[in-house]
Amino acid sequence: MIERLRGLLVQKTPLMAVIECGGVGYGVNVSARTGDLLPAEGSEVAMLTHLVVREDSLTLYGFLELQEKELFLNLIDVTGIGPKMAQRILSSISPNDLLSLIAMEDSKGLSKIKGIGKKTSELLVLALKDKALSISATAGEKSSLALPFAQQEAILALHALGVKEPVAKKAVEKAVEALGHGADVGKLIAEALRHV
Repeated sequence: MIERLRGLLVQKTPLMAVIECGGVGYGVNVSARTGDLLPAEGSEVAMLTHLVVREDSLTLYGFLELQEKELFLNLIDVTGIGPKMAQRILSSISPNDLLSLIAMEDSKGLSKIKGIGKKTSELLVLALKDKALSISATAGEKSSLALPFAQQEAILALHALGVKEPVAKKAVEKAVEALGHGADVGKLIAEALRHV
C-alpha cells in the first residue's frame, strides 16, 4: 500500500493533486478542503494517502491531516458510502463538524449534506457514533505534514534519532522560533536537538 507521498507538487486542481516522487507523477484525489490547503505548484508537499484497489483501477486519495484520513477510512466502511462519496462528504463539511453531528446523533443535520439521504445519515450515526470521539481526539494533534518541508524533514530526522512525535514537533517549533522560518534543515535539526 502507498501510505504516504513526499515530493514536488507539479499540478493541482480543486479535487486533484499531482505529486512527483522520484520521477513518477502520482495523481492523488483530495477533498476540496485539502485542495484549498495545498501549497503553490512547484512546492514540496507531503501527504498521507490511501490506495483504493478495484478490479479495473487503482485510485489514490490524499490527506494533509491524520484526522481527515481516519474519517475517510471510517466513512468508506459504512454500507453505501464509497471513496468518491466520502471525498464529496469531506469536501462539503469539515471533519470536526461532521464528527459533531455524528456524536450528537443528528441525522437530520447529516441529511442536509449533499449526497446523504435520510437512510445514509442514520447508518452514519449507527456506524460511527462510538468512533466519533476517538477520531475527534486526533484533531488536537495537528499533522506535521501541513508544516513547511524543512520542518517536516527535521521532525523525521529527530524520529530517526528516537525522539517521539510530540517532543520532536515541540523541539522543531522552538528551533523555528530561534532561527526563523527560512532556516535550512541542518540548522533546524541542530537547534531542535538543544530543546529535546
